[in-house]
Amino acid sequence: MISGVRGVHIVYLYLANHSPEQSWKNVIAEYNLTEPNCVHYNLPADQQQAIEQYVGLTGYPTYRLFDKQGNMHHLNWTDDENLPEFKKKLDAMK
Repeated sequence: MISGVRGVHIVYLYLANHSPEQSWKNVIAEYNLTEPNCVHYNLPADQQQAIEQYVGLTGYPTYRLFDKQGNMHHLNWTDDENLPEFKKKLDAMK
């Protein structure tokens, strides 16, 4: 993993939702989401549904943090005004 904010190791997991293969790849390239700590999956519908249920998906985009023990932390992330909350959660995960 690559160091992130204040020494926290972060991997960004992006899950596509029923995206045509080329469209999915174009978005990855357009937003330059190609760093070694960026992982992308364009899942089949049944796997996507299982993950959506597990994380409690209610809309897009949805953000979750998983700590080193595998515990999921919900973020009420809507824009950069939520950055202080995000930083607090990261600091608590050290």
